[in-house]
Amino acid sequence: MPLSPDLRNTLRDKLLQRRAQMVADLQDESVSEEGTLAVRSHREETDDDAVIEAMDAVEIAATARDASELAAIDRALQRLDTAEFGICIDCGAEIETARLLAEPTVLRCATCQQRYEHQHFTPGGARL
Repeated sequence: MPLSPDLRNTLRDKLLQRRAQMVADLQDESVSEEGTLAVRSHREETDDDAVIEAMDAVEIAATARDASELAAIDRALQRLDTAEFGICIDCGAEIETARLLAEPTVLRCATCQQRYEHQHFTPGGARL
């Protein structure tokens, strides 16, 4: 059964709210006090080069994660009013409403997502 207009509107609101938060986070993470694009460095917090490198790596990873999430949100917003939104990209079944409400950017039903994660498992990697 296709998604109702009310559910689509609820999902759009969730996506737009999350998008606004991601944009704010990215601006905070990657815009210097002078307004230029920059990755925050922790050089002035310690003189331990190993600690600085580790902290800077965490900042870079957080920025990359947020940029990736922002891109997923934008793709979901583009698909939202199409027939393909809410349909699993692997099996073609409808994605569970509760799953979409929890994470509107999902592309797979829970069963296919588990299969995908099992097939693409990397030790220490993120999983749903």
